[in-house]
Amino acid sequence: MDPTHLSPLQMDALGEVGSIGAGHAATALSQLLGTAVDIEVPVIRLLPVAEVPTVLGGPENLVGAVYSRLLGDLSGALLFVQPRKDLLVLADLLRSREPGTAKSLGASEEGLVVHAAGVLQSAYIAAIARLAELAVLPGPPQFAFDMIGAILEFVTIEVGMKADSAILITTRFLATETVVDASLFYLPDPDSLDVLLGRLGIV
Repeated sequence: MDPTHLSPLQMDALGEVGSIGAGHAATALSQLLGTAVDIEVPVIRLLPVAEVPTVLGGPENLVGAVYSRLLGDLSGALLFVQPRKDLLVLADLLRSREPGTAKSLGASEEGLVVHAAGVLQSAYIAAIARLAELAVLPGPPQFAFDMIGAILEFVTIEVGMKADSAILITTRFLATETVVDASLFYLPDPDSLDVLLGRLGIV
């Protein structure tokens, strides 16, 4: 199925799945930080892959991204993306430091962010897998700090994308009066989207 042909009912179903996944991600982040984490209701959008850089401030905008291929019953890719300022805030939270302390992303901070993003991605996917009764896991995460246009070009080539659409889940995490914005892109293989919707009973 081409994601551009999804019905409103199918988009609502994917939105519900995204919300459940976000809730699990907030729980995972809370455990990681050792403090309560709340989330705002995620915003679910369907957009052409070519428009992804525009949503994130333009193709030359610097972002941190953690990319994972999906393994198992679903294929495609997950891309966890944060603007530079939110990336540094997340690094400070993971270091139990006052937000604004980090001015650049060193190797140790990068490792922490990759770990946190991997935990969040796993939480999303685990929630979806349980809901749809699918066996699916994210592959090893890869980190990049670069222009979003360059990152997206690499990811689409790496996974040999068959579809040109992405499902965007935008989430705002609230931890210790600190706001962290994050975007999760699911770049689905069309066949995998059929599988997911079929398991949800909406085809």
